[in-house]
Amino acid sequence: MFKNLKYLSEYQKSRVLDHFFGTDSPLNRFKKNRDKITLKLHSYLIKNNFKKKTRQVDKVFNISDKDLRTKYINKGIPVVIIGGAKTWNAVHKWSPEWLLKNYCNDKISLFDASIGKNSHVDYKVDETTLKDVLKAMKIEDKSKYSRFNRILYDHPELIEDFDWNWLYNMRSNFSSGKTFQVFIGGKGTRTSLHSASENNLFTQVYGRKHWYLYPPDYDLVFTPPITRSPYFHSKFDPDNPDYDSFPNTKFISTWECELNPGDILYNPPSWWHHVTNKTNSIGVGFRWFNLKDSLKMSLTQTLLTIFSTNPPIWYATKNRTDFAKIFKYMNQKNNI
Repeated sequence: MFKNLKYLSEYQKSRVLDHFFGTDSPLNRFKKNRDKITLKLHSYLIKNNFKKKTRQVDKVFNISDKDLRTKYINKGIPVVIIGGAKTWNAVHKWSPEWLLKNYCNDKISLFDASIGKNSHVDYKVDETTLKDVLKAMKIEDKSKYSRFNRILYDHPELIEDFDWNWLYNMRSNFSSGKTFQVFIGGKGTRTSLHSASENNLFTQVYGRKHWYLYPPDYDLVFTPPITRSPYFHSKFDPDNPDYDSFPNTKFISTWECELNPGDILYNPPSWWHHVTNKTNSIGVGFRWFNLKDSLKMSLTQTLLTIFSTNPPIWYATKNRTDFAKIFKYMNQKNNI
């Protein structure tokens, strides 16, 4: 939407300057520049009669691997593969009841990647068991959402329940990482608006999950705080939009989709997404990083990721399968 506008390049330049030369956190040394650009963009959007639109993410059936790569992954366009995982054992076997019966004593680290009441991300990590998470799901207690669950690393034999060979083969050439991330949460649990510079093939194993998606150039309207982190977040809530704080979101296009068991979503690098579990849900993301893909989608997000210090990119990469360590690092640093 904004790729050909000077406002975007000016805004991103200010973000990069704050990342490298700003003080305190969030970094606001050049925030006045970004605020001026936001106001200019607002006038432009009104003058050119931009209208808010809702679009459905493309849905495909039985797409070939070649077409998936050439039409979507190589172009950085999200797509839902309807029933793409319908034959996988996980879709037929995994359920809250099955998890409770077989893995109830697994230790779980709970952390919330959403914006809290204080309008910031709380990086605190709590320890519990999978049994407690599943109990919370049953009574619609939204306080226990198991994000980035390590069950596939604690029990590696379970990877056989997925077509991991296909997932590995869908990675671009010269890619880094083959990371599985499991999400187990009850009805109404959600993760607020965020983005990261990785490719993601997300499989809905159990239940239904709703996604809002936005292209990377919407950095300009979501005004993410600059924290020197490789993970970007925004206070904008598409379920309850605050047009006073985010006036330019009145004019943007929103991509939507809802995943059912067996569906696979391709979420490209740097695309913003806000995710809500419409029912009790189990989903599994498969992520990888490819520098070429990332640069193509967002030069700014890629640079800020590579030169992150909260945590450093080497630490984030080393612990990509254990997000609890990353959150503990960030919690310690932010509380110094």
